[in-house]
Amino acid sequence: MSGHEIELVGLVAPYRGSEASEGPPLYDPDFIAEAARGYEAAGYDRVLIGQNAKSADSLVTATWVAAATTRLKLMVAHRPGFIAPTMAARAFATLDQFSGGRAGVHIISAFSDIETRCDGDYLTKDERYRRSNEYVRVMRRVWAGESPCDHEGEWYRFENAGSEVHPVKGTVPVFWAGNSELAVKFGSELADTYAFGPGSVAQVGEQVARVRAEAARHGRNPRCSMSMRLVVADTDEEAWARAGELLHTVEARQAAHGALGRDLGKAAQEVAAKAAQADAAHEDPCLWTGLTQATQGRLQVMCLVGSPQTLVEALLRYRAVGIDTFLVTGFDWLADARRIGLEIGPELRRRGNAM
Repeated sequence: MSGHEIELVGLVAPYRGSEASEGPPLYDPDFIAEAARGYEAAGYDRVLIGQNAKSADSLVTATWVAAATTRLKLMVAHRPGFIAPTMAARAFATLDQFSGGRAGVHIISAFSDIETRCDGDYLTKDERYRRSNEYVRVMRRVWAGESPCDHEGEWYRFENAGSEVHPVKGTVPVFWAGNSELAVKFGSELADTYAFGPGSVAQVGEQVARVRAEAARHGRNPRCSMSMRLVVADTDEEAWARAGELLHTVEARQAAHGALGRDLGKAAQEVAAKAAQADAAHEDPCLWTGLTQATQGRLQVMCLVGSPQTLVEALLRYRAVGIDTFLVTGFDWLADARRIGLEIGPELRRRGNAM
C-alpha cells in the first residue's frame, strides 16, 4: 500500500441539475455555496472546482467556496498558458491565505485539443505538458520566496520575480493528470497527488503502478486519486433501477436536444473506448458504463452502482491497487453527497486505512 490515509473529494457544480437531469442546467452562484457547505457537513475532505473552455472561472469560484466553508480544502482546476506562472503563484498564494491554508491546484494540460483551441492555445499535447512542467516549477520557486527569482526557460522568461504573499505552509499542493509518456514523467516528478479518471480496477491499478514506479525512481511517493460517479440507493436492486432511470433521462434529452456533453473529439473517443473495454471485462458487477457509452464519451460518467455497503466493498478494491483519494459524487448533488459522506465515507476510511 501507499502509506497515505484516505481522502474523500467532492465536485462543486455551479448548477442544481446534473448531467442526468431532465432540463439543461442553469448557472446558480447560491447553489455553489450551498453544495460546498453540504460536502463539508458530510465529512468530505476537499472539493474539486472544475474548469473547461466554457465554464465560469475556477479561481474566482474557489474564493466563493472558501468563504462559504471553514474546513473544506480546495482542488482548483487550472490551465497553464493563459496567465504567467508568476501571476498564478501569487493568485494561489492569496487564495491559500484567505482560506487558511486550504488551497490546492489541479494542473490541466491536455485533455482535448478542441478545448484548448477555444482559448487560442494551439500547442500540441507534448508541448502543453512541457509547458506545464516548467509552469509548476516556477510557481514553487515563487511560493518558496526565492530571491532574486530570475528564470529563462523553454516557455517563460522573467527577472526579479516574487510575491508579497506566500502559502500558509510554504507551498500549495499540486494535483496532476494524464496518461501520455510525458504526463507520467513530469507528474511523477512533480505531483503531490496524481489524478486518474474512472476505469475498472484493472485499468486504474495499471495506471497507479506505472506512476508509482516512475515516482520511485525520483524517491517520491505521491498520493493517487480516482474519480468515479456513484449511483446509490438502499438496496442493490433499487440502485440499478435508479441507474436505469438516469439512462432513460439522458437518452430522452439526447433525442430531444441532440448529443449531451462537450465535443472533445479524439479525447471523447478514447473515453468511450476505455468504458467499453472496462464493460467487456465483466470484472466488477458494480461497474456501469451506460451513460458514458450512451453519450459516446462526451460525458465521462463511469459509475459504481449499489447500496452503501456494496459501494464500500467496490471502492476498497480500488484502495487495494493503490488509490488514496476518492473523488466520488452522485447525481442528486446534495442528497447523494450527504449519503456518500455519512454512509460510505466512514466505513471506507476505517477499513481502507487499515489495509
